Amino acid sequence: MKKNHLILFSLVFATACQKSTSATSSTVDSSTTTTTPVVANQIKFTGNGFVHNGAYPKLFTCDSLGVSPGLQWSNAPSSTTSYAITMYTIPPTGEKHVYTVLYNIPATATSIPDNSKSIGVFGINTVDGKTTYTPPCSQGPGAKVYVLTLYALNATPTISVPNTQVTMDILYAGMKNKIVDSAVMSVTYTRP
Repeated sequence: MKKNHLILFSLVFATACQKSTSATSSTVDSSTTTTTPVVANQIKFTGNGFVHNGAYPKLFTCDSLGVSPGLQWSNAPSSTTSYAITMYTIPPTGEKHVYTVLYNIPATATSIPDNSKSIGVFGINTVDGKTTYTPPCSQGPGAKVYVLTLYALNATPTISVPNTQVTMDILYAGMKNKIVDSAVMSVTYTRP
């Protein structure tokens, strides 16, 4: 009987360890070599006039005013102390284009209005190297996919360079082990 209890305990313990391991396992973003943790997946993330797998409005591209998009989110984990947002695409050339690197967004924020320049701290985009949003202006025919990601963090990103040098990869490294949840919106835009 004692032996059966020991076997049962061993099976329960092994199963618990497997569940624990899968909750903290890592995935690799194919666009970088940075490892990001699997997170709660409870946060909700939308944009002004667009949602995940939807069309990106012309207003936010170089074919119109090119202002930064308004974004909203809800249901963040209670341990959230700040947010970060990135936006990029990987064109057929394979060279990642980054349109937004935004971090140190206060935990009290649940949205950012269109054309915001005062919420959070901008890192640099790869299009013109400036600390702002830059609108997509992808070349060639057909729809292009743009990826916006919201990160809920339990601590301020560890960044040791000025924001004028903060790339998306530097932000990723600074957020390591601080992401408690994230949400992705992949959107498409076809130039006229």
